[in-house]
Amino acid sequence: MSTPSSSRSPSIRIVWDVGSVPEWYRLMKLTPRSTLTQGFGYAAAMLTTEKWSPRLGVIELEDQPIGLIVMMEKRFLGAVRVARLHRGPLIRPEAAKSAVLASVMQVLRQAYPTGLLRWTAIVPELPAGEETEAMLRWAGWRRDKGPGYRTVWLDLSRTEAELRAGLAQKWRNALNQAERVGLTVETDRDGSSLLPWLTERYMADKAAKGYRGPSPALLTRLRTAMHKDGDILVMRATKDGQDAAGILMLGHGLAATYQVGWTGEIGRRTRAHNLLLWRAALELKAQGRHWLDLGGLLPDQAPGVTSFKRGMGGEEVELAGVWR
Repeated sequence: MSTPSSSRSPSIRIVWDVGSVPEWYRLMKLTPRSTLTQGFGYAAAMLTTEKWSPRLGVIELEDQPIGLIVMMEKRFLGAVRVARLHRGPLIRPEAAKSAVLASVMQVLRQAYPTGLLRWTAIVPELPAGEETEAMLRWAGWRRDKGPGYRTVWLDLSRTEAELRAGLAQKWRNALNQAERVGLTVETDRDGSSLLPWLTERYMADKAAKGYRGPSPALLTRLRTAMHKDGDILVMRATKDGQDAAGILMLGHGLAATYQVGWTGEIGRRTRAHNLLLWRAALELKAQGRHWLDLGGLLPDQAPGVTSFKRGMGGEEVELAGVWR
């Protein structure tokens, strides 16, 4: 990825705090691999629960919209501004040329400098690698410590047969087992009936095992912020009337994110989570989603979860990490 000289840089600007929610969703749908954290519903939920104020920007090339960005801000004592970007900006694929991306990151740097009273941190939705790092340094950013965010993208545009053939053999065997043992699957498409149930079990499991994850307040607010747009999907598996497993998927444009999962003893024995993720992928595909973001991979801290997500046969990606 080469970086442009300033004299040859494309005419890029970020127009902040304009437009409507429908326009925002239209732009998001033009980016097939959109991310949850750049969605309007997520921004609204973070404002209510975490007090991060969203600043929405439309990215324009030669005065034509080509993408979007959500920066989250907090202010202290009226003078200190803390800003962060997680997994953005989102650029339409046909516009995502090296020179354009470099100019976008340069304009963002100019809007969000780091100084005595201004602290900025970004996790850009850009692939890890030397070319990306060179481009970000050219744009004025400096690398922070720590590895880049890693996830698996599952291509839902494939046929059901192709998706099944793409599963790892061990994963497919577990799915076959789950389909034979007589599990019942319930589907809640707005979160009203099953999200409280799933949240309770998920929080108990998180407390017992000590892993990080969204708060119950955030999950509840996400449901109220997103359900009117059909972007909530909760599924529960039971065996003979007893709870086995549950999952929460959140939609955003042509993509969706695997947000929360819980599996009990019955679910582990029956491989219920495999069945739920498979059914959810087919449901999202039927909705017209093109991609499923399976969430962060932690090979060292959570090797079992990482192996499970990899087993669905998606494309593993690593982002460029944290920059300031």
